[in-house]
Amino acid sequence: MNEEEKNKETLIARITELESQVYDLEKDLIHDALTGLKTRSFFEEESKIYLDMIHNISAGKRKQWFGFKNLSFLFIDIDFFKKVNDTYGHNIGDTVLKKVAETLVRSVRVGDTVARWGGEEIVASLLGADLNDAKNKAEEIRKDVEALTFEENPDLKVTVSIGVVSSDVSSDFTELIKRADSALYESKNSGRNKVSVYSENSD
Repeated sequence: MNEEEKNKETLIARITELESQVYDLEKDLIHDALTGLKTRSFFEEESKIYLDMIHNISAGKRKQWFGFKNLSFLFIDIDFFKKVNDTYGHNIGDTVLKKVAETLVRSVRVGDTVARWGGEEIVASLLGADLNDAKNKAEEIRKDVEALTFEENPDLKVTVSIGVVSSDVSSDFTELIKRADSALYESKNSGRNKVSVYSENSD
C-alpha cells in the first residue's frame, strides 16, 4: 500500500469515527441516560410542533397531511418512589425506573413519545388520541405496571398514578402539562394507583 492509499484509508477511518461520535452525541442529547426515554427538552419541542400543526392548519389539510386532530398527554408518577429507594437502595430504584420506562414504551404506538420529565416523573404524548382513548391507554399502562415483578425482590410491588389531558382544552403546551399535572395530583390525593382525567375541578 502506497502513502496516498494509507492516507486515504486513515481519512476514511477518521470520518467513520467522527460520524459515530456525532451519532452518539445526538442520541445523548435526546435520550435520558438511565431510562433510554426521550429527554424533557426533546419532548417539549416535539409536542409544541405537533400542537402547532393541529391548531394552525385547516381541518381538511390536517386530515389529508397528518391524519390526526388531537394530541393527548399522560403525566405519570411512580408511587412512593422515595420509599423504594430508602427500602431497597438506589440501584433497585434505578431498576424500577428502567422497568417502568420499558413498560411504557411497549404500551404506546409508533408516533407516540415517552419521556423522562424528571426524577420518577414520566410523560407521554399520544398522537391522534382523544381524551377517551388516552384515558383507556392510561388505565392499560396502570395495570401493566401494577403487574410488574422483580425477580431479585419478589415482595416489591410498584404502582403509578396518572393524569390525563387532551389538546381539545388548549393549544398551549405549558398549560396542557400544567393541567395533566393537576389531574396527576388528583390521582395521588385520592389514594394513588389511579388514573384521573383533567377537569376544571382539578385546579
